[in-house]
Amino acid sequence: MDNSIKEQNIADETNEKSELENGGSRIIEYYDDNITSDSDLSSVLRLLYELKKIDKELAEIEEEKGDLPERIEELDEKIEELEERISEDKSNLDIMRAEEKKIIKDNKTIEDKANKLDEQKYNVRNNREYDEISKMIDECFEILDRNESRLKEIETLTDDLENDIETNEDKLNEYEEKRDESQEQLDELNEQFKEEESGLNSERKKLISKLDYETKTLYERINSSYKGEALGIVRKGNCSGCYNSVPPQRAIEIRMSQKMYTCQSCGRILIDESLIKDL
Repeated sequence: MDNSIKEQNIADETNEKSELENGGSRIIEYYDDNITSDSDLSSVLRLLYELKKIDKELAEIEEEKGDLPERIEELDEKIEELEERISEDKSNLDIMRAEEKKIIKDNKTIEDKANKLDEQKYNVRNNREYDEISKMIDECFEILDRNESRLKEIETLTDDLENDIETNEDKLNEYEEKRDESQEQLDELNEQFKEEESGLNSERKKLISKLDYETKTLYERINSSYKGEALGIVRKGNCSGCYNSVPPQRAIEIRMSQKMYTCQSCGRILIDESLIKDL
């Protein structure tokens, strides 16, 4: 081997050892190079593979449930929105009815006043008094005209609000029926998979507890995207997750299991297939 290469390898090993002894991170984002690991990395990778299998089973259970959880959430949001709209419309309807009641009451008062004024016209002493009473009567009728126009507006608004409330209440009942039906289906599936999920989650918790913080964080981040497929198996030089090729030298290093690598294409943690043949 060329002396310069030997010297570089020795320098790399010295730097890695120094970083670990000084409490440096054992995980480095792959895009730069690799994820440094302990000497017993094989057991960590095997543990991650067991964790992947559990997560895959959990993901399959979730798949059995389909889009029921999302559908229920969406219906709940629509129901909440309709309830708020109906409540607002009913509040406005109450305001309209209260205003209508007040105007009708005011009209009765104004009509009575106009009638009394009209009677007073025949008891006036001069034209000036007659004109003043006539003016007051005209003002009463102007108010009555405005009130009548407003009553017609209120009638139209009230009809619209009542129609909207009726339409939205029909929609609300429809959404509630769909939500209840979907919730019933989900409850049945939850009951069906209850024991299996409980066992898988219990085993998952045990496995996760055996991982150090950085490895666990890395795995959980990847698994949040790939749901049960956080690991890529290197087979015939390809990542099983994305089917992109792994550079030959990198594949050899992965097989040696001295450092942890992630796929340059999909970001999955890579593990050589020879490491999991008996799992």
